[in-house]
Amino acid sequence: MNFCRNISLKCFITYFIAVWICISFLATCYVYELQLYNYIWKQPQDDCVDCEHHEKENQIAFEDLELYLRMTSRFTKQYYDFLLPSLRYFWPGNVSVVVVLDEENSQDKELGLKLPGTYPYPRVEYQSPIDPGIYHHKGHERMQRDFFYPDDKIKKKYVGFLDTDTVFITRVIPDLLFEEGKPVIIGIYGKSDEPYFRKESLTTASVFKSKEVFRGMSFFPVIMDVSHIVELRIYLEKLHNKSFDEIYKQYSGEPISQFSIMTQYMWSFHRDKYKFHFHLKSYNNGKWHGEGNSPNRQSYEFYQTNVTDDQKCPKPRSSIHYRYHPNWRKPPTLRNILKTGICFSGGFDVCPDQCKHLNRGALQPELYFFESVDWSWDKRSLDEQKKHYAKVLEQRNADTDSAIKLGCVEANKLWFKP
Repeated sequence: MNFCRNISLKCFITYFIAVWICISFLATCYVYELQLYNYIWKQPQDDCVDCEHHEKENQIAFEDLELYLRMTSRFTKQYYDFLLPSLRYFWPGNVSVVVVLDEENSQDKELGLKLPGTYPYPRVEYQSPIDPGIYHHKGHERMQRDFFYPDDKIKKKYVGFLDTDTVFITRVIPDLLFEEGKPVIIGIYGKSDEPYFRKESLTTASVFKSKEVFRGMSFFPVIMDVSHIVELRIYLEKLHNKSFDEIYKQYSGEPISQFSIMTQYMWSFHRDKYKFHFHLKSYNNGKWHGEGNSPNRQSYEFYQTNVTDDQKCPKPRSSIHYRYHPNWRKPPTLRNILKTGICFSGGFDVCPDQCKHLNRGALQPELYFFESVDWSWDKRSLDEQKKHYAKVLEQRNADTDSAIKLGCVEANKLWFKP
């Protein structure tokens, strides 16, 4: 009898120990799984010591920004099809916009009477005609030339240049356009295998008599301090010993980018007044050692020694240059791009039925895609997207939700004919 009792006791103790080990093991697995889940899905936090102060600086700068749209009546359809809906869904509250039209064009005058009465209720200005020889009788080069003269049209400190085919793709918050109260500039560097952009970098290098740092036509809105653009004109006049229009006439016969010229000047002379982000164009997941670099652009070594890793970190863009999207002529493309931005900007909560096809944790590729140059190969892009949308959702209010609701309804109807 005692022998049986001893056996039963030993069995009980062994059973208890086995159960305890199993429970401990399962608990350990649960804790580990929970930690792993939090690690993967937790929204990344900015390592910012003085975030609140910087956010106030960004808000102040944002309120001192006026968007500048140089167009003619010829591009009215693009304005209504592309820019307008995206601006309505994604730009917060009242937006300050100036639309500049051709003074001598009767159709522009007609358009100028209509625009101020409808959203975004822009202020309309007219550009006086100049000698067409300055811009080689090409309308787009006249527009580019006029971008260098925002000081007689813009009433705020900062100008934000747009095109009629600019499409906003996410909720615009001050932190997206400004950092520490300074305008964000995104430039593309790396492999340059397109003949047009190689010629364009040659023009920029020739204008400054020094190598180009990056391609500045790589984001919208292009935000500059208006006074710095005035300084740029004066600087180039002294450098070339001729008037700015003479300089423009000399170089605009070749591929030219007004934004590359502007951003080159800001990097060279006002680097501390802007926040620069370097977007590497790479076909090999960021592995680039100078192959295919434009001979008129800075060397591979320049980017290793003069550009920090933080400056190379992906920066989400607020918009895309829509007609340079590879699928822009396919009608569903615009609708799908806008709906994706709407869902991430609050639609998952405001209109969940419209967003069932999307995953909250997925990458929104258009944030890192500009004129067919991708940046999402950088593994940090998803974390930067999460940081952006964490701030977007923090700043949600009745007005933003109303705009998102409007987008949920209207985006389904967007089906334009190219």
